Amino acid sequence: MESRYFVFRAPFDLHLQFVRDKDGKPGLRNLNGDLSPVRANKISQHLHLTSEKEWRHPNVPTIQLSLPYVLVADEPVYATQLAPFMHYQKDPWPGTIFGGRFPINVWPRPLMWAFEWHDTSKPLKINRGDPLFYVMFEAATPDRSIALVETELTKELADYVDFVSGAVNFVNQTFSLFERAEEVRPDTLIKPVKRRKTDD
Repeated sequence: MESRYFVFRAPFDLHLQFVRDKDGKPGLRNLNGDLSPVRANKISQHLHLTSEKEWRHPNVPTIQLSLPYVLVADEPVYATQLAPFMHYQKDPWPGTIFGGRFPINVWPRPLMWAFEWHDTSKPLKINRGDPLFYVMFEAATPDRSIALVETELTKELADYVDFVSGAVNFVNQTFSLFERAEEVRPDTLIKPVKRRKTDD
């Protein structure tokens, strides 16, 4: 079972507190402050608190972290994103992650980590390198082995990812667009990166 899961780790440190201002507007405070190894403007580019009207449960904020990962396949493959349940956490997170499942052959887009903050009296602390989530892959053939390879960002792949990402920004029910995306998808998107061998 464990061979079907791949670990994605936190790209930088997060130490956050949920706050509300004097008018009750929700926000996030970076508890690392000036000691943060990542500039505040960089964190704000990748991390944001979703609108309160979009929270699934009242008083349970949702934060989202955009990540530099795109999953793509040239055959039917579903990816399921879920919490890192096989890793022990000495200090458990004060909430749960918002998982998801989508076909990466027709819907490659930058991954997001979404977190529902159930106990806002406690801070959220994640260290760089900590397991952030797992991804499980399902191919058309159940016993098919899975390998992750780095692929070149060709013009065809970049254009297709832009097409998919653009649709997400304008349409709520994105699952209805899978068939349309498949119609415009190039036959091949994966071109493995060739690494030059170096002499040791």
